[in-house]
Amino acid sequence: MRDRASLCAAYSEGMTALVRPVQPSDQRAVGDIAYATGFFGASARIFFPAPALFRALWVAAYFRGAGFAGFVAEVDGQVVGYVLGAPDGHLYQRGLRRAAPEILAALPTRGLWGCLPYLWRAALWHAPQADPARFPAHLHLNLLPQARGHRLGERLLRAHLRTLAGAGVPGVQLSTTAENGAALGLYRKLGFQEAHTRLTPLWTPWLGRATRQLVLTLELRQGPPA
Repeated sequence: MRDRASLCAAYSEGMTALVRPVQPSDQRAVGDIAYATGFFGASARIFFPAPALFRALWVAAYFRGAGFAGFVAEVDGQVVGYVLGAPDGHLYQRGLRRAAPEILAALPTRGLWGCLPYLWRAALWHAPQADPARFPAHLHLNLLPQARGHRLGERLLRAHLRTLAGAGVPGVQLSTTAENGAALGLYRKLGFQEAHTRLTPLWTPWLGRATRQLVLTLELRQGPPA
């Protein structure tokens, strides 16, 4: 896997990143990126010491029928970022059910106890949602640290939004926190609006404080952002 220095060198040598539709063979790479960035851009290991289970919970449903308009960013054959989403909640739930055997198979013999504080707190303080009739789609966007600063996130997000709008999806929503400052800047640049905000204690054991949970929405009836 390329580090930040080698990736920057690749760009300076004129190498361009390929943004392409996600393929079934990308699942492991996408899951690894999700885990490597799952704690506000850093590794999820701090709160979820079971990487295989994390990969199954976070991304498997999108590879089992729930995914739509997914894209990855690739540099020199390495997937360095992705955007995944589902066009509506029903399709996501169906994908999650299909992924259940994979999730069960990923249950660790060791390390599960270390995941329970997060799972318990996530059940207590789950993220709010915007109106699913207006914003039925949802998305997740992640980039490896060494891939940031090259506008790959914007390219991924624009490709995703164009595809959603072209399919007639009326709107999309996402959940994030105030900790994700760079991502918030990108979402707002492309027209996302804040629909809900509340202080959540979900992350207090690992952050040392509460943080703001945000739900952002974007109307797509008039087409994707210019």
